[in-house]
Amino acid sequence: MRNKSVLKAFGIMLFVTFILTWVIPSSVMGNGVTIGKIAPTGWADIFTSLEIVAQYFLKPAIFVLFVGMFYGVANKSGALKGVVDYLVSKFKKKKGLFVIITAIFYALVTALTGMYLQLFMFIPLSIAVLLGLKYNKVQSVLATVGASTIGLLAAIFNSMINAMASTDANPYLWIKIVLLVVLVALTVLYIIKVAPKKEKKEEKEESIMFIPTARAAKKKVNVKGLSLAIILGLIFVVFVLGLTPWKNADAFANAYTAIKNVKIGNFNIFNSILGTFEVFGSWTYNSLYPTIALSIIILAISTRLSFGEMIESAIEGAKKVMGVAILSAIISLVVIFALNSGFVGTIINIISKNGNIALATVASFIGVPFMTEETYAIQYIMSGLYYSVNNKELLSLYGLIIQTTFGTVMLLAPSSVLLMMGLAYVEEGYGKWLKYIWKFVLATFVAVLIAITVATLI
Repeated sequence: MRNKSVLKAFGIMLFVTFILTWVIPSSVMGNGVTIGKIAPTGWADIFTSLEIVAQYFLKPAIFVLFVGMFYGVANKSGALKGVVDYLVSKFKKKKGLFVIITAIFYALVTALTGMYLQLFMFIPLSIAVLLGLKYNKVQSVLATVGASTIGLLAAIFNSMINAMASTDANPYLWIKIVLLVVLVALTVLYIIKVAPKKEKKEEKEESIMFIPTARAAKKKVNVKGLSLAIILGLIFVVFVLGLTPWKNADAFANAYTAIKNVKIGNFNIFNSILGTFEVFGSWTYNSLYPTIALSIIILAISTRLSFGEMIESAIEGAKKVMGVAILSAIISLVVIFALNSGFVGTIINIISKNGNIALATVASFIGVPFMTEETYAIQYIMSGLYYSVNNKELLSLYGLIIQTTFGTVMLLAPSSVLLMMGLAYVEEGYGKWLKYIWKFVLATFVAVLIAITVATLI
């Protein structure tokens, strides 16, 4: 991966985490928080952590490789250029409208479905169109990755928080809705009104991993991209159905069973050909891989790519995103170091043990950069706050605090997986992103504090 700035930022984050394991004592949660001894990360522990990465954190990386293969085929066929050129021509005089549509799409999808890293499937196309409309790379990242992170911050429903708080209700719903609307509007205005200053030796804006190119063939092939648009639309529908944690998925389960049981004679045709897919509402990465692979085959056939061209372009696409895939996996070293040491629980306990909500918010802001996925932030930090204070009535409020602080921090932290993937994809420097985004993050921070204050008072 050529983006040394992103690697350097991640390296600094990992080094800071490593040092903190040598400085702050560990803690054990359960009937309170027990502060123990310092549990430093040793030389051998680094390699043990890499083994943990290989065992438990490779699924997003494999997903990125499949996305790379898909766009490799889409670009080779000329379909990507066809879709991008069409959208650029339609929105050329309405650039702001496309930003509005893009930001709302990514924010709303994440807020309503919980899809986050999986939206990387659609980000390369969106970024290519935004660059074609003469927005720069950091603006494009904010409109896609940033908007999705805002959706995560103001997610309308979070099943894990509800499970931790032992409630079926949706507490603070109106606060989340208002926060989502305000921050999406802020995102759009910031992209349209604020552009970073160009540097003298700045690279061309189109320097991204998949630059839309025309179909190269002996015989002229006119590919307008309709097949790619349809396939991406169907992928989106399937992703939403599969990844959204539906409250009642009985209809999907019944339909799945019925389809599996379809026979021609004694032959279970669909069950035998398609194999075992997970039921809609409970999909994991295991069901995303075959979905994308099937989409690649259909795209190649519909755009008249030969089998050899499909394989060659898929491999080339995977090679292009290899660095992004590896980065998405090794970022998890931060949370592995932190959890193995237990220093985050100690920080949370020291700051929040008197039960003050403001201090609990501070503790969450400090703790979430070390939790690279929201799942770990909710489980670990929410437990830390609860065991430090031992008040079940505050669990829903703690959930809101963690959700909003996690989303805010993931707009700029080097441990933010989707952000670092986005910057690596567009080959943009982390420092330039910070220079551009800090005012937006400050405004988001203020909005989050107001939301937490209102939730505390009601």
